[in-house]
Amino acid sequence: MTDRPANDLQTRLQDRDARIGVIGLGYVGLPLSLEFTNAGYSVAGFDIDTDRVASLKEGRSYVDDVSDDQLLTALDAGFTPDDDPSVVTDCDAYVLAVPTGISNGEPQMDAVESATRTVGEQAGDRDTLVVVSSTVYPGATNEVVEPTLHEHCDPDRTHIAMVPERLNPGGGVPVEEIPLVVGADDETARTAASTLFQAFVTDTHPVDSVTTAELTKTLENTYRMVNTALVNELTAFAERFDADVWNAIEAASTKPFGFQAFYPGPGVGGHCIPIDPQFLTWRASELGTELSLVDEAQRINEWMPSVVVERIEHVLAERGVEPCEASIVALGLAYKADVGDTRRSPALEISERLDHDGNVIAVDPHVDAVESDLAVVKSTAEVPLEDADLVVLLVDHEAFDIDAITARTPLIFDTRDAVSVDSDAEVVTLGDESAALKQSVKRREEEQLNSTPRR
Repeated sequence: MTDRPANDLQTRLQDRDARIGVIGLGYVGLPLSLEFTNAGYSVAGFDIDTDRVASLKEGRSYVDDVSDDQLLTALDAGFTPDDDPSVVTDCDAYVLAVPTGISNGEPQMDAVESATRTVGEQAGDRDTLVVVSSTVYPGATNEVVEPTLHEHCDPDRTHIAMVPERLNPGGGVPVEEIPLVVGADDETARTAASTLFQAFVTDTHPVDSVTTAELTKTLENTYRMVNTALVNELTAFAERFDADVWNAIEAASTKPFGFQAFYPGPGVGGHCIPIDPQFLTWRASELGTELSLVDEAQRINEWMPSVVVERIEHVLAERGVEPCEASIVALGLAYKADVGDTRRSPALEISERLDHDGNVIAVDPHVDAVESDLAVVKSTAEVPLEDADLVVLLVDHEAFDIDAITARTPLIFDTRDAVSVDSDAEVVTLGDESAALKQSVKRREEEQLNSTPRR
């Protein structure tokens, strides 16, 4: 690599004459790598997973929002993935995009520490930007990343920023249209990180510190988690009397201010919403305070799979079918629509809990395999919906033809309010079982009336 002055980091980033090293090539790191490559940077990616790297080198993507064609284009443009850390030697900027988590109530920062150590060992001796895009607890960049870096790198030449990822798998919003928050404790790092990410996004929003950026990320996902918990709890409340929580949300949405619609469901899953709020509650406990609202919301959402299983067993028993003997088809295993990610998926948990002696067949067009004894197929054409005691809609994938499914299904339990009650099937909607019971009674009365001999 050509020697360059040590003080021209901003110029190198601005002219796209910089080499970018991405540490972690998962659901965040791989899309970012491709965006940097498409923007004209030289990009190297490091991941410790040898199978992932082998797949990438062969042009096979394992990330929902990255197609094989997009990956091949990036490889042709110079994107270099490898499981040898030397691939990211002497980069101008590094982006940490490794997973984090919670275990026994404690943040798991091992991957962040390891990735930071890799950067420290591979970075050159000139001015270098290090960006944390992993989701971490407020304070982690200063407490974990900075001291680890400074064990290996000159603090005066290492510029640290926090740019939280805002990817929305399966959400349909182009990456370039999602503004990114850029936090740093000094103007040099803030400007450099903004320049790097402005290479592919239309806007960045600078904040005054890395801690503020960390708080922003955890706030965003905690907001979603708490509001989802609110409407999930309302489903049980609405079942106590003749009210439709789905219609109530729709009606409240007509207010042009002060309300944003969130919808009930079988629970929350994925790699963000179930985890990120716990970074806040852990941090609060470390500071000698608490976030009781967040704790309670977490409990409600974790309770929802049990609620759904209980409701399903009740629906079956009401129709004279023993739940443990029922033939059930579960539609969807992913944690959300139109993705194949089953991490912490409530749909997967519910399906496994209903699967007594292998009586559940799960259908998901996006999920290749799960570490489970569940029978999993790709299409409803592969299962006898007509013979099932119950079909459960857990994930409303666009690939599911609801009209075709209900035409073949005697009884469907809908956790997503995606099935019309006027469909051919008998429909029980989560949170509106009183209406479903009336519908069932009405149909039985009609059947009895039609079967009564006329005089």
